[in-house]
Order: sequence, then C-alpha cells, then structure tokens
Amino acid sequence: MRRNNRHFASLTVAVVVLVSLCLAQTAVRSQGAAWQAYPAPPAGSLYSIDMANPSQGWAGGMVGSMLHWDGGSWTTVWLEIDSAIMAIDMVDGGNGWATTHVGEVLHYSGGSWQVAGQPTTSWLADIQMLGPNDGWIVGEGGTILRYTGGSWQSVTSPTTNWLTSIDMVDAGHGWAVGANVILRYDGSSWQIHSTPPNHEALMSVDMISDTEGWAVGYQGAILHYDGTAWTAAGSPTGLNLLSVSMLPDGSQGWAVGQSGLILEFNGGSWGVANSPTYADLWGVAMLSSSSGWAVGRSGTVLEYRTGGPYPATATPTLVPTFTPTGGPPATRTPLPSDTPGPPTDTPLPSDTPTETETPAPSDTPTPAPTDTSAPGQPTSTPAPTATSTPGQPTSTPAPTDTVPPGQPTSTPAPGETTIPVAQVSATPTPEQSSVTTPVATQGTPTGSQTGSDKTEKEEAILTIGIIAVLVVGAIALVGFAGLGALWLRRRRKQS
Repeated sequence: MRRNNRHFASLTVAVVVLVSLCLAQTAVRSQGAAWQAYPAPPAGSLYSIDMANPSQGWAGGMVGSMLHWDGGSWTTVWLEIDSAIMAIDMVDGGNGWATTHVGEVLHYSGGSWQVAGQPTTSWLADIQMLGPNDGWIVGEGGTILRYTGGSWQSVTSPTTNWLTSIDMVDAGHGWAVGANVILRYDGSSWQIHSTPPNHEALMSVDMISDTEGWAVGYQGAILHYDGTAWTAAGSPTGLNLLSVSMLPDGSQGWAVGQSGLILEFNGGSWGVANSPTYADLWGVAMLSSSSGWAVGRSGTVLEYRTGGPYPATATPTLVPTFTPTGGPPATRTPLPSDTPGPPTDTPLPSDTPTETETPAPSDTPTPAPTDTSAPGQPTSTPAPTATSTPGQPTSTPAPTDTVPPGQPTSTPAPGETTIPVAQVSATPTPEQSSVTTPVATQGTPTGSQTGSDKTEKEEAILTIGIIAVLVVGAIALVGFAGLGALWLRRRRKQS
C-alpha cells in the first residue's frame, strides 16, 4: 500500500511540474516585445526622434519643443524659437544636430541646444551626421547642404523636387529620396539614380549597406534596393508610411505612418503589427530587436519593449519659461504632416504658432503627392501620378498639426557662431487642453491590425488546449495506476 502511495505521489508531482512549465511558457510568450504607449509629458506634436544610445535620446516637434530621454523618463525642453523641429541626428550622447522648417540648424553641445546658423529659409526635412565635422541635410526644392570646415554650405542638387530623407552609408556613399525621385551620392556629387516604380512620394529611407536598403512613402509604398534597382515590395497597407528603421543586419525592420499604423519586417515580408494609438506616427528609431521608440501627433510617444502596460501615472501640466506671442487665427492653421502635399494655407512669415484642437484620425485624410509640393495636410487621397511638373515651390507652409511655426525675427549667420537657445533641463510644458497623454489601453488603429490579435488568441487557445490534454492524460494515468494496484492486491489475496 505504501508503494502505491509513493507511486501516486510521484505521478502527482510530475503532473504539477508539467503544468507549471506550460503556464510559464505561456507567460513568457505573452510578455514578448510589443509597442506600448509611453506616459510621456505633453509636448505637442512630435515630428522626429533619434536615440544616441539606450540612455540618451531626443524627440523634436512644434514651436521649438523637444523631449529628452535620460534612460529613465522623458522630460520636456522648450527652446526659445518659434520653428518646428523636423529632424534630429545625434552623433553621441553629448553631440547632436537638428533642423527646422524655416532653415535653421541647431547644434547640441555642452548640455544645451544652440542655433548654429540659418543657411537657408527653406524647409529642412532631414539630417544625417557622419561624425562631429561631417554631415548632410536635405529639404524643400531639392535643397542639399553639407557641413564641412565648421559651417553648412549649399551643394549642387540635380533636382528641384522636394527631398524628404537622407541616409549616408559612409563618406563616399549615400542616398536621398523625395517626391518622385531617388538620388545617389558617389563620393563627389549627387545624381538622380531613378524614380519610384509608381511615382510615389517617398518619405523615408534606411540603408543597410550601399547595395541594400529600404524606402517607404505615400499610399503604403515600400521599396527595396538590391544593389541594382529599387523595386516595389509587397505592402500590406494603402495608408501613408512616414518613417522606416531597420536593424543593422537587415533581419528586422519597422515602418510607421498614418493613423498609428506600424509595420514589421521579419526578414521575409512586411506585416501589420499591433499599435496602441490612432495618432499619425512621424518618426521611429529602433535600438535592437526588442527596443525602440516612435513619436507622432499630439505628443504621442510609443516604446517597443518587453513587458505589460505601464502603470498609470499622473502627468502635471506646467507653464513654460518661454511662450511665443501672437499667431494666426485657428481657421488659418493647416493640419500637420511630414508628407508632401498641397498645403491648405500658407501662414505669413510673421505668423507665430498656436495650438489648435487635434482632430480624430478620420478628420485627417492624406493628399496626393506631387514632385514639388511642400509638406502640409491634405483634403483628399487621389492616387499619385507621374505627370507632376517639377519646379521650385513658391512658398513654405508651416509644419502643421497643432501649430504652424512662423519665421524667426532674426537670421543667424551660417557656421559655428552660435546663439544660446535653452539649457537642457526639465523645463515646464505649456498648457495644452487639446493634448492628452496616450494610454496603453487604446485600441488597434485599423481593422487590418486585428490579425495579430487573432493570432495571439489562437495561440493562447492552442496552449490552453495542450495543457488541458496533458492534465487529463496525467489524471487518466494516475487512475489507471490506482486501478492496477487494486487489481494486483485482490489477486494476491485470492492466491
């Protein structure tokens, strides 16, 4: 009898261990890397982000507002300029550069951001630094600038089309994309390499090497460069894609865009990932396969991380140390977007940004791109055409969304003659009744994004089913073992 009891106890322990292992595996799977809405302080709409490392990063947006990541939290830094920060590139944690929509170039050094110059009044859409003393900028009307010898200088451009993104592989190789154009740098000059297969407006490019890279743009455009040509890759969406970030080995990548859309590349194809927001996303920066950040409309900040939702935290609303004065009427404020398209209105140079109410995703349709159009939010979504006429834009609209930044009152000279703007500190944020902090419990932005949820549910059901079968099987084994013991006992008594 004691032997039977020991046998029964052993089987019970085996069943408990087996069930515990299955539950542990399910828990680990449920805590895989996923996008979460980070409870960042209000900062208005954010157009750009760059991470120097996991503990240092910056995001830039409207009216000279920036968010600083110190490895533990995001804090708001307000610069005493009225322009919107369109692009950021950090050389390292203590050195970085940024551009604005009115041609200003900002330099981060010594713990503060400074205006390093205003080499143009054109919209400067993207910047990339190859080192502390070498960098490139692209923007409106085919503008190309290079930082060399301590100042930013204009470089001959082969196009007047709007350039939206640049990625330098090294000092002798680089790529730039824009409205119906792809440029290549061969170490001595920029040349038109090709046009997108369907004449799309491309918004972002990320090169893995000089012979492989990805670009994304309007109406779900995804292009892949294989060392010879740029070809259209399979896209699971028709929404505008505004930024792309690939891992250095090209094994994984992410693209973000309209209405909170997030796509993930798994090494073979692009698919729709779960998104916790409906807000347009304008920038994404990945640190690894399990760590990254994305920013967008209304101060949206998302983190790609392992773990569940963030705990609820109160976000105080404070008064800024610098408040721009004046501003155009709310009815004259074009909706924002980093995407080329005909602006609904062009603010005067003297206009200073004002915050307006952020519309719902359904209120912000996306326009058709043209070769020379300036970024601005649209009113309809016609298909892009190849018949657009190149030419220099005649005006520069404000970057949009909640504010059309205005023209600065003074123009600093190009070069390193800097004007202090603001010290990096946890500076209070402005009162913005229309800006809310995103929460991790928001729903999936588009109907197409429910596929991942369905897959996760199916996996959970399958896991539970397997556990149930194992438990039933273990119980059955214990029962059979008990019956067998009773039968043997009776046979012994009879004999």
